Amino acid sequence: MNNTVIYTKNNCAQCMVTKLHLANMGISYTEKNVDTNDKFMDEAKATGYSSMPIVVKDGVVIASGFQPDRLNQLEEQL
Repeated sequence: MNNTVIYTKNNCAQCMVTKLHLANMGISYTEKNVDTNDKFMDEAKATGYSSMPIVVKDGVVIASGFQPDRLNQLEEQL
């Protein structure tokens, strides 16, 4: 079951490197692009964070922006 979500925006460099970092760690995720769906924007705003990407695992925000040290915590949970 995929319980990691990443909220992204178009043309977002931090979003691209975050997705690459997760892929390199072998972590699957569901991407929700806030530029393509207003519902995803509402969900992202509800986290209380505004910097994309926003990485959420089991309903808890792991990182906002590119934070490799925080993302590495996901790998440790595997």
